Amino acid sequence: MEEQQNEKKDKIGAGINYYVLAFITAGILVYIIGNAIEPEVETELDFYEATSSAGFAAAAIFAWFVTIRYWGSEVFGKAYLSFAIAYTCYSIGWNLFWVYEIYYQIENPYPYYPDIFFFAYYPLIIYHIRKNFKYFKPNLTTNQKLIIVIIPILTSSAYAFFGFVPVQQEGGLASLKIGAIPDYDQTFYKEYLTGLAFITATSLTFSSAIVATQIFHKTAIGAAWGLLLLGIILNTTADIYYYLFELFGDYERANPVTGIWLASTVVICYALYKHKKEL
Repeated sequence: MEEQQNEKKDKIGAGINYYVLAFITAGILVYIIGNAIEPEVETELDFYEATSSAGFAAAAIFAWFVTIRYWGSEVFGKAYLSFAIAYTCYSIGWNLFWVYEIYYQIENPYPYYPDIFFFAYYPLIIYHIRKNFKYFKPNLTTNQKLIIVIIPILTSSAYAFFGFVPVQQEGGLASLKIGAIPDYDQTFYKEYLTGLAFITATSLTFSSAIVATQIFHKTAIGAAWGLLLLGIILNTTADIYYYLFELFGDYERANPVTGIWLASTVVICYALYKHKKEL
């Protein structure tokens, strides 16, 4: 019996219902298509905006249930409290964004007050991740330390360069040409630096989650951590896409990135459900 349990723990995918993931994928595809077709009315909170807001609120609620369940735990209690506060902040920021855009008629309020709550999400999530893996493995390997550091450096450097320096592509990659740097105004620099801060934070969250998955993949919560990493990957992808395209004013609600954000919250909810069952 013990050998069977250990064998189950050795599989990061053990316990994951792939039918659930397939259902989530299908639902998100329908959402993305519908979101692209439905016209955006900036003075109204439509179904797609409300759904995305509900996704982050649901992730926060799931996190609070897990926090209450494990509050007495030496590690998991504080770790999941941090996680719950993180998604509560994200949910507040997301809803404030729509309040300012819809009710106060501020077109795409970024950078603005909601970003205070959005940014608070990252240190709280990083604390959650590090609190977990530091307890089980206080001393990281050199490779794990490099993963945590190199991924944010590479991601932030790419954003810093391509977000600031115009690049023209006439054919393939070999035809890339660096254009002259325009005379940017103060608004550009404000958005550029804000985006750089967010991309650095979200990629640091991502790299920390990768190391945590390496540590936990042979434990009872390996499957849950795999799902959590997937949710963070989706959120990181959406964040980088948004901050890069918003820098040039190319973001709209109908953009597929809205569906990726929603997908991240649904996967996070499933991951938290798995945490609650397996911890």
